[in-house]
Amino acid sequence: MTIIEQLAFQEKLAALIEGGKARIKHTGQVVELKRVSEHGISVVSFRTGGEYFISNKYLEPVYGIH
Repeated sequence: MTIIEQLAFQEKLAALIEGGKARIKHTGQVVELKRVSEHGISVVSFRTGGEYFISNKYLEPVYGIH
């Protein structure tokens, strides 16, 4: 991983906040962030139920949902 990629990843990680919302890049599904780890894994909760581990690189922060 290059330095630019590392900086972009750290900036994105800072935007992922526990209790906030995120979108899964591949599916577009919005999930709630239960726990965010600096090691690259988050625990997310789906609307249909259940909590799962997912890599932070597959998540993008959602700031507002209409």
